[in-house]
Amino acid sequence: MGTIHNNKVRRIAAGYRAQGFKVRANVPGYPQPLNIGGRRADVVAIHGRNKVLVEVETRKSFASDTLQRRALRQIAKRAGYRFRTVKA
Repeated sequence: MGTIHNNKVRRIAAGYRAQGFKVRANVPGYPQPLNIGGRRADVVAIHGRNKVLVEVETRKSFASDTLQRRALRQIAKRAGYRFRTVKA
């Protein structure tokens, strides 16, 4: 059993994998996403030209991780990824 955050990350990663995406997720059992600019997204999913970065936030982390989300959004935009924030 994991945390609410990690369980949500696993569900999102499994959903992308089921759609044929290559997935990296910041939870055990998946290859880890690369550290980009000192940041690591919770899920990175790639299927051809469709690339997605996902950051999962809990009720508590949503307010405190504003800088993390802003940085990941900018990184995603520069690299041609779609960025999603998902609440756990």
